[in-house]
Amino acid sequence: MKNIFSKNTYRTLNLIEIKKQALLDNYAYFQKIHPEAKIAPVLKSNAYGHGLRLVGKFADTQIKPEFICVDSLFEAYELQKARVKSKILILGYTFPENFKYKKIDFCLPLFDLATLDCLKKYQPGIKVHLKIDTGMNRLGIKDYQYEQFAEALKNQNKVILEGIYSHLCDAPDKDFSKTQIEKFKKAINFFENQGFEFKYKHLFATTGALKYHDPEFNLIRLGLGFYGIAPDEAISQKNLTPALSLKSHLIEIKKINKGEEVGYDRTFKAKDKMILGLLPLGYYDGIDRKLSNKGYLMANNAPCPIIGNVCMNITAIDLAQAKNPQIGTEIIVYSNCASDPNSLTNCAKIAKTIPYVLLANLSETTRRVLI
Repeated sequence: MKNIFSKNTYRTLNLIEIKKQALLDNYAYFQKIHPEAKIAPVLKSNAYGHGLRLVGKFADTQIKPEFICVDSLFEAYELQKARVKSKILILGYTFPENFKYKKIDFCLPLFDLATLDCLKKYQPGIKVHLKIDTGMNRLGIKDYQYEQFAEALKNQNKVILEGIYSHLCDAPDKDFSKTQIEKFKKAINFFENQGFEFKYKHLFATTGALKYHDPEFNLIRLGLGFYGIAPDEAISQKNLTPALSLKSHLIEIKKINKGEEVGYDRTFKAKDKMILGLLPLGYYDGIDRKLSNKGYLMANNAPCPIIGNVCMNITAIDLAQAKNPQIGTEIIVYSNCASDPNSLTNCAKIAKTIPYVLLANLSETTRRVLI
């Protein structure tokens, strides 16, 4: 077979491509259905696998959002190093003592008094968003703590209470979400009655923003929807455009005979003669091992079953349906077409997981480009 690795330019074996227009279209869609709110893209966990700095710079210059949301102080500093100018809202926990070393320009979550004490001492003028636990029992203050926090926040001018927020833990469930919304509004009323004012009130992420509208909430934290993927099977994909595709190349093609076995633990046995293709990526690179003997990749527009166990850096596929495969033929590992058998949504179904997991497991060492 012809070897097409004969070009004069360096070729990347594995590549993640992110469509700029998809990001813009998804952002615009959520802004259209929520004209009353500011849309804040969430770039935590390496921008859901899309690349923190890459997407951060793009969002900063092309979208200019009210906030960019991240999980950690580390992620915020990474965006700062990339010279992102947009305001950054951290959503996750930081050891309070880490705030004493240098002045920071980020907005912070507040849900514990130790952090408040440290901020008052070392970060005067810092803006915080009060995190309310309305039923997820994750980060956030419970209703029995409201008075304690109100007293601690009164009669001080070091920490500025800029926002208040919570998070829906089961957004498709209208009844439970209604309960959370009511609890959140009670929390807002409590603190407002104590004399506090909030510039930002936010509760909805992607699913909440697709299912509910409430003019009281003026900021939306847009996570998976920004990248064009519906986070729940009950949510329609039709208005979203997936931004990411993962591409690789055939690096070896071999014929195997009936009865031969493939890969670690010999989980696949050929029922007849086969043409096998090998790719230079595996579960380290983000192909979920649960796709072994179940998932599909695309070669020349043909679905090719994954054969044997996905290895750390090698995956084998059946090339029976691929037209004229050659060394160097491009392979679509994860497709940005939602209907393809190897779209992130469909791969997640096959692996019995969620798209978030597949995206978060994409290796940070794989090259990413905006197209």
